Amino acid sequence: MKERGIFAIAILILLMASTYLPTTVKAAGRSDIDVTFYASPDAAWTALVGGQADMMQWSLTKVQMEAAEADPNLVLERYDENGFYEFDLNNNYTILSYPGVRSPTNELKVRQAITRLVDKDYIVANILEYFGVKIDTMIPKPQKENWANTSVIDDNCLYPYNPEEAATLLSAAGFADTDANGWLNYPADWPGAPGADTTVYPLVVCVRSDHGHRLSAGQYLITQLESTLAATSIGAGFKTTGTTWQQPRSVLSPKVMGNMDYHVYTGGWNVGRYPTYLFFLYHSMFCYSYGSNYVTGMDINNEPNYPLLDEYAAAIWYTPDIPTAMQAAKKFGGLFAELCINIPLWSYSDYWCHRKTLAGVVNELGYGTENAYTFINAYRVEGGPIRFAVTNGPTRLNILYSQWFFEYGFMDRFLTSAMSVQPYDLAVDQPWVVQDWETGTWDDEGVTKTVVTYYIRKDVGIVAPVTGEFVRYWSAEDFDFTIWYNYAFDDSWQWGSFMDVRYTKIVDVNGDGWNELKVYFDDQSYFFPSAPTYPLMVKDELLDPLCAQYTDSWAQVGTDEHALTYNVVQEVSCSLDGAPLVEGVDYIIRAGYDVYVHNVFVPLRALTGTITKTYWYADIPATGFYLAGLPWQQTMYSIGTHYPVSMTTDPPGIGDTIVLKKNPNFFITPLLGEIDWAWKWVGTTKPRSGYYKIEIFDVVRATGAYCSRGDGTFNPNYFPGADLDSSDLGHIGIYDLVTITGKYGQTFGTPP
Repeated sequence: MKERGIFAIAILILLMASTYLPTTVKAAGRSDIDVTFYASPDAAWTALVGGQADMMQWSLTKVQMEAAEADPNLVLERYDENGFYEFDLNNNYTILSYPGVRSPTNELKVRQAITRLVDKDYIVANILEYFGVKIDTMIPKPQKENWANTSVIDDNCLYPYNPEEAATLLSAAGFADTDANGWLNYPADWPGAPGADTTVYPLVVCVRSDHGHRLSAGQYLITQLESTLAATSIGAGFKTTGTTWQQPRSVLSPKVMGNMDYHVYTGGWNVGRYPTYLFFLYHSMFCYSYGSNYVTGMDINNEPNYPLLDEYAAAIWYTPDIPTAMQAAKKFGGLFAELCINIPLWSYSDYWCHRKTLAGVVNELGYGTENAYTFINAYRVEGGPIRFAVTNGPTRLNILYSQWFFEYGFMDRFLTSAMSVQPYDLAVDQPWVVQDWETGTWDDEGVTKTVVTYYIRKDVGIVAPVTGEFVRYWSAEDFDFTIWYNYAFDDSWQWGSFMDVRYTKIVDVNGDGWNELKVYFDDQSYFFPSAPTYPLMVKDELLDPLCAQYTDSWAQVGTDEHALTYNVVQEVSCSLDGAPLVEGVDYIIRAGYDVYVHNVFVPLRALTGTITKTYWYADIPATGFYLAGLPWQQTMYSIGTHYPVSMTTDPPGIGDTIVLKKNPNFFITPLLGEIDWAWKWVGTTKPRSGYYKIEIFDVVRATGAYCSRGDGTFNPNYFPGADLDSSDLGHIGIYDLVTITGKYGQTFGTPP
């Protein structure tokens, strides 16, 4: 009956749309943005409540949620976060602070013992106040059903809370209070510290002090190690560094991620819609200074600790289909739990809020209100820019090396990706900068590998930083530059997205080198099409500042491959005894798993004589606060929804604001009234066209929330994406529905 009632309302509203129009005037469907860096989530919350911010990039505590329910100026929304928090355990053989001493967290029994001291139910109840759920593998709640190994979670958890069992494990490993001072001693044969007191080599516990839940969880763990353990049969505590390393991110980042100089860290990740992140977070190839894997570590011989875990992690990424990836993820999860690599803790059930005067916010599944759809659709009814509060100061604003959530709170506004996903169904890939794509295979000497053809929109405008001046349209050459510039830096946080590319080929369909790029991968994977698609860069404006030209010359014989001196970022020219050669016809430049550099000259036919090749290579490091240490005004060209105009301090820090203006040449200008953001494909021949359309599904989604309110007591039926009308804020009412139906049947976003 309920569904039929909703449908009846939808039809009624459609009939009314032709005869009734609201008298209010709608603001523009897009707004400028002011991004301000605050010192903490609490500081950002204070700004939101005080009217200095319209939305914040963080979830609410229970106290804040209750305050939001009592504040008539705020509206609430909820989602289950695609993210998790954990106690990271450093599995490396030793750490920098204790050279030559075997790390206790390198020993399985010690890791198991620490896990037995963690009562996750206590953390969820008393620290999170039930604003989250416990997890037993590194799979967040929204992905648990299909991807988690059920044999090691929930009632089957391998190491449930049991302090006495923790004592038994430590005793079995040889730990005991041999000097009767109330603290454990290392075993008599412990490498580098035989029989030493743990007061001499305490567990280095690094606790994020700028995130309340992680601070409390870390303090809880220290108490468990030092006091709860002492009350067991072992009769002594394991000494830790206590409050010494209860520090903000800016202090802990170089210690934990840079030097891996820790035993336990209160970690947390915001992750993708599929558990491919398990490969990038825990495969040993990403275990290097400031790499994404600072956990699994190396053994006494400096070899990866867990080759089989590497195998399972790789099988998640290099998979022919989703079911096979799910099987690999479950194998990974089972082994990860058995080896007690780290201690999964919780996945948030998030409540976010924004000021009621911000209309048209899109609450994306798994990620909340901070997304591109919000920032092209939302507007402040009183006018002016959207004031976006992020919760910490940036370490860097560098598209290759930024690693923190709040840094992308700014950068994702001027950067964008080749593809998108439907915000209310994350399994659905949608076009964005790329109009369409086609996945196929290619044969590499009998090995089947993936090739993807990307068809690029012709109306993706590039604008300059500061001025917003139109530069030109983005093309396949820019895409090609994006891939090979990112590929050149294997220590960047983006490199994993590009590392599987073997070679590329621009397809000059219309004689202008414009709209197709074929990307040939060195393996086969279901996930490859969306891999090398972020961050998209611009070629002509960045090539000279970031790169230099070099010429190689050599005596070529037949089809022999030849290694060039540098990583090729872009071609300039190539000749054989002075006669020009054409890339893709006479030769290619490849990368590959055998070299991991893009410098291998491969003849496509027999070539004998002197080859002279000139090319661009990255001659300066890409590191720095901004890309390559250059001024942001020189590199932050935008094809995203906005472009940066100014910063109160350069470089910015806590308390500073970055002003962004809406990109007047962005390729999508939405109609206020689009609700489900579901792309409609047109045709079957690639490249297909399509559009967004205001239709019955938008009306039905809005009517499903009809009469619900976002202010006051939290209402799960409230749908912020349908709260559009400035005259009736925080309420899904008749004016909102008429706003939608008044544009019924209209489309936007069609590629030229």
